[in-house]
Amino acid sequence: MLAIEFMHGQDCARVYNRVKKELSMLTAVSSFSLKMYKAKDVIHCEYEGSDLEWEHGVRPYMAAVLTDDIVQRYEVTLIEKLIKERYHFRDPNEREQIMELARSLLAGERPEVPEARKSSERKTVLYHAIYDHLSHRSVFYWNPFLTFCTGNYERYLKRLAEIVIEEYQMEQEYQTVVDSLRSHVEKASAITSELHLWYESRDYFLLVDQDGDEWGPPSRLQYIKAELVFEEGLQPSEMIISPIASIAPKRLYIYTAQDDGVIQTLRTIFQERIHVRSFEHWLQ
Repeated sequence: MLAIEFMHGQDCARVYNRVKKELSMLTAVSSFSLKMYKAKDVIHCEYEGSDLEWEHGVRPYMAAVLTDDIVQRYEVTLIEKLIKERYHFRDPNEREQIMELARSLLAGERPEVPEARKSSERKTVLYHAIYDHLSHRSVFYWNPFLTFCTGNYERYLKRLAEIVIEEYQMEQEYQTVVDSLRSHVEKASAITSELHLWYESRDYFLLVDQDGDEWGPPSRLQYIKAELVFEEGLQPSEMIISPIASIAPKRLYIYTAQDDGVIQTLRTIFQERIHVRSFEHWLQ
């Protein structure tokens, strides 16, 4: 018999209902004859099969169900607590923006962030911790386990919180710079009325004005304003956004098949001034 002992009745009821629901989906599996009942703050699980079936069937299954419950019940709360108390983000609106980013990382929706690509690892770490604490005819103490036995899982969440804060701050910096570039474009006198950008990738692009004259690196560098440098770390000749924003054309035509960060940023800066076309319409 396995007993799962809780300090709080609501935790006991929640886990009991979850396990019971999951077990109801396994009625077709005859060997999975696990009986459950709840008494006060303890869930009792009786299994009459072999030790081999317990080790390779019931035990890993129970560990998976308990893992899912902990992740869904506590994870977001733990991260929000870290963000509020360790990183001192007290403003609710700002904290919600950070938590929205955290949820997207946990869901693996930001593949450009290494930690997001490894988001499933946290559940694996927690699963193994629970699995190691489950054994035939034993007691699983729920609250002490959460307090003392989830170190590796919590270390992952702390690292995730750090990554989330870094990503949030970078996004805030990005937005500040983009707002500055957009303000410049709106107020500055255009150095040329039109620019045409042939953009295959960051590594291959052409910049031409309305007269068909190419603006190569020397021409672009001539107009880059230090306060409008967006692409930190790139050679000036490799910059695309900074010179175009500095030139502030009245109309910007982009010929591309891409919709990457460069194009998205130019859209944000130039808004109604921008016209995106296919390569076939180059200078037509």
